[in-house]
Amino acid sequence: MNRKSCVFRIIFFLFTTIAGAAYPLSDSAGADIKELRSNCGVNFWFMRDGSAPLVHVRIVFKKAGASCLEKTKAGLPVFYSEAVFCGCGKYSQIQFEKECANLSAKISCNADFDNFYFSLTVPKIVLKEAIVLMNSLLSSPNFEEDKVKIVRNNLKNSFMRCDLNPIGAAVDSIIPAAIFKNHPYESGLKGSSEDFPKLSTEDLKNYKSEFLVTANAEACVFGDISESEAVSLIDKIFSDVKNGKPSANNIADVTPNLNSEIKKYYAPGPQSIIIFVLKNERPQSAKRGAAEIIYKILGEGTVFKGRILSKLRMGKGLIYSGSVCLTDRNHSSCVLGYMRTDNSKVPEAVSSLKEIIKNLREKGISESELQFAKDNIKGKISVRLRTSEKLCDFYFEKKLQGFGPKVLSDIFERINRVTPEEVNSFAGEFLNENEMFFVITGGENK
Repeated sequence: MNRKSCVFRIIFFLFTTIAGAAYPLSDSAGADIKELRSNCGVNFWFMRDGSAPLVHVRIVFKKAGASCLEKTKAGLPVFYSEAVFCGCGKYSQIQFEKECANLSAKISCNADFDNFYFSLTVPKIVLKEAIVLMNSLLSSPNFEEDKVKIVRNNLKNSFMRCDLNPIGAAVDSIIPAAIFKNHPYESGLKGSSEDFPKLSTEDLKNYKSEFLVTANAEACVFGDISESEAVSLIDKIFSDVKNGKPSANNIADVTPNLNSEIKKYYAPGPQSIIIFVLKNERPQSAKRGAAEIIYKILGEGTVFKGRILSKLRMGKGLIYSGSVCLTDRNHSSCVLGYMRTDNSKVPEAVSSLKEIIKNLREKGISESELQFAKDNIKGKISVRLRTSEKLCDFYFEKKLQGFGPKVLSDIFERINRVTPEEVNSFAGEFLNENEMFFVITGGENK
C-alpha cells in the first residue's frame, strides 16, 4: 500500500465514523493481510506497506507465560525478559545496546501470564544487520552470572516497594492472587517473593530450551518488505532456534472471583490510587460488543464524556483522573479500572463509583450514549491504525485472540449491530456494585 492510498483510507475511516455510517471496508478490510508460513515452520501474518521505509516484526512464543510454569518458577518469564539483554552471542550488553542505537533499531521483549514476546522495528536499509541481532538475542543469550544476579536483585526488590509502582503491583501480583485462587493465574507475573530469589541462571537456560522454541512461535511482519523477503526474514531470525515441542495447553478457563473485598496498602504522600476489577466477556463472545459499549460509557480510556470522569471529576471533584481498561488473557477476561484522588476522598470516591455502577445496572444507557460510544470506539481504532507499526501491533494482538485477518471489519460490524437492549441486558447481568474487587494504595491506609 503506497502512502497516498494509506492516507486516503485513514481519512475515509474518520469521515465515515464521524458521520455515524457503517464501516466502509467491511467486505475488503483484511484483504491486504496474508497468512504465510516460513520454511522453518512459523506461521505469521504479513502486510506490505511502503508508506515508510520501516519493517516491524512481532514474535510470540505461545503458552510460555507465568501461568504455564510450575508455581515456584512462575517468575521465570519476567526474569528472562530482563536477563536476556545482559549479553548474547558475540555481543556484550553494552555492545548490543550500541549496535541497536547505531541501527536505530527498537528491540524489546516482555512476558505476560500466557505468552512471551519479542518485538523489532527497524529501518529497511539496515534490516539485514538487525536480523543478526534478533537471531543472537533469541538463540544465544549469555546469562553471565554476575549480570543475571543484578537483574534478579532489582526485580526482587520490586516485591517490597508497592508504593513505587502501585498500579503495576496491583495488576501483576495483588489482584491475580485474590481473584484467581487455586488457578495458575494466582501466582501473578513474578510468583512469590520467597520463590523468586531462588531462580537461577540454570533455570533461565532450561526455560529457553523448553518454551522458547519454534514449535511455540507465531509472528507478524508488516512494513516496507515483500512477501518473499518476509519469509526469508523469519527463517533467518529462527535459524538457530531449537524446534522443540509445543507446550501443553492444560490451563482451564476461569471466571474472576469478585466479592467487594478491599485491600489497602500504605504509601506516603497526599494522594491515593484506587484500582478496581469488574466482570467482562471474552473477545470472541457474542456479548463482547455490548461489553465494549458499556465500558466505553463507564470510562474506557480518557473519555471525558464517560461517567467516571464526567461525574466523579467534573461533577463532584472527587478524583484527578480515572478510567477502565478491558483486559484479556487466554483463559479469562475482566475490566481493570483506576482512580487517583486525595487520601481524604477515597471513601466517597469508592461509594460514588459504586453508585455509577448501580445506576448503569438498573437504568441502562440512553440512545445518545450508545451512539457516542459507537462513534468513539470506531474513531479511536481508526486513528490508532494510522501507521504500519500500529497496524502490526493491532493485528498481532487479534491474531493471538483467535481472530482471522478480516478482524478489523468484523469489529466495526459488531459495534454497528449493538442495540440498546443488548447493552442494558449486559449491564444487568455483568455489572454489580457488590461484586467488585479493590486495591487502594495511599497515605491514609497505614
